[in-house]
Amino acid sequence: MASIFTDTPKIGVDLLNKVESGDQSNRNSHRLGSEVWASDGKRYVYAEAGGSISASTATVDIDDSTFEATGTGGSYKSPPVAMVAGDRGWFGAASV
Repeated sequence: MASIFTDTPKIGVDLLNKVESGDQSNRNSHRLGSEVWASDGKRYVYAEAGGSISASTATVDIDDSTFEATGTGGSYKSPPVAMVAGDRGWFGAASV
């Protein structure tokens, strides 16, 4: 898979991986709901998985108030790694 880089000046953004729910050292590396634009032309939103989400799922929904991601419906794509409830990561949306 080609690397994707953020175009937004934000340090420590890894768009292709997740922060596991038990990883307390990186748990709050970004605020839920943070957004960045990437070199692939997409907007990415940092959210928390509300349950199991398969790698690269293209129908993820993100709640606008809690930033909880669910693997049903929606227009976001999950990171290319499987997630379980409590994992956090960057979810890509189509460019506007």
